[in-house]
Amino acid sequence: MSQNVNKARTLIKFGVQNTDYVAGVGVSTVYDLLTVKVGTDDDGEDLTTDCFYCEWLGSYGAAAIQQQSDGIIRPARVRMKYVDAVYNALISKKPVIIYYRGIVDDEHAFTLASSADNYLSENQMLEFAVQKREVK
Repeated sequence: MSQNVNKARTLIKFGVQNTDYVAGVGVSTVYDLLTVKVGTDDDGEDLTTDCFYCEWLGSYGAAAIQQQSDGIIRPARVRMKYVDAVYNALISKKPVIIYYRGIVDDEHAFTLASSADNYLSENQMLEFAVQKREVK
């Protein structure tokens, strides 16, 4: 039984944590935007993108109330077309931030709340849960 991403209208970006040691400065941690190749131009140069469209489904009802009492203020389920680089980033040990609406700032930054699911291992759809925690 095949599942589909019905309304992939929400733009998201993925930031993957990279930590490096800089001599004389110390450890530096940054989140690099995940980019993938989408084709080539007429000159044979690679065309890349860091923008992905998904179906963003917010949580509501009893589940959302319980999560809110646990300090999770904006839970959501994300479904998108399968992209190998995205799937590999989500299942890696490196922290990944999902930027809602493609806006790269703390207000729009979500973390994974579940592992990514390559639905039925068909490489057609990814599904995962995200959350934003309340900062006190």
